[in-house]
Amino acid sequence: MAPSKVQEVETPFTTAAVALDIEFWQSYSTGHPNPTENFFKLTNGYYLSHRNPLTGVAHDVGTRPGNIASRLAPYFHRVVGSDVNEGDLTAAPAILRKEYLQQILSLPEAAIPEEVGKGKTDLIVVSECMPLLDATKALKSFHTMLRPGGSLAIYFYRRSIFTSEKASTLDVIYDRIATRICTFLLPFKGIPGFTFHSRAAEAMFSWLDSIAFLLMEWESTERRKWNNNIIPLLFNSKEGYDFEFERVDRRGEGEVTTEMIDRGLWAEE
Repeated sequence: MAPSKVQEVETPFTTAAVALDIEFWQSYSTGHPNPTENFFKLTNGYYLSHRNPLTGVAHDVGTRPGNIASRLAPYFHRVVGSDVNEGDLTAAPAILRKEYLQQILSLPEAAIPEEVGKGKTDLIVVSECMPLLDATKALKSFHTMLRPGGSLAIYFYRRSIFTSEKASTLDVIYDRIATRICTFLLPFKGIPGFTFHSRAAEAMFSWLDSIAFLLMEWESTERRKWNNNIIPLLFNSKEGYDFEFERVDRRGEGEVTTEMIDRGLWAEE
């Protein structure tokens, strides 16, 4: 009897990148949007403001070649960069700045050593990958990794917006192009990876408000949104999907939400 064939699940934004080489990741790190230093100062300031004087261990979840882990290095003694795709991590030694090679550990999630593992992490940063994750399971895992009083920072950025006099017209044109490109990836509905696409669409369309932080587990929650009245957090409009989804709001009592309009945000990046 022949063994059954294992069906591969296509996951958005990740599967195609697993086997790519160092040259690709060098190009990725150069051309990828790079948060400003003020952004990391904001994150670190929040961490310090919550009675967290320790700067021992930071953890960059979904690190890929470590471009964000290297931005955390000036603020912490040790930085762990983990990723489910081990192939992405092989590029880290060639991508990371040489002065950070001994400071940053680039590891698959299953290989994180005890001294920087469960209950030993001061700050966890989740860059871009949160919409793909099962939020309940992910938050439970993050909670386990953090030491008492540690902080979790999740962020996600969308496509660029235009800032010229014709910005609104150009935003619409860009959206139509992006939506058309997205239709080439269809179908989403009915494929093994549909759960990932559905989860990501809901989270992005909800500006991550679909992710619930339970007060009994998280001391305080602050959400910041930039330019959220211009275009959705989606990469393209809803017309680029073959399934329905709506905004979901699971924000809890006592949470702080700050909305800011700044068309020049990351303009130099």
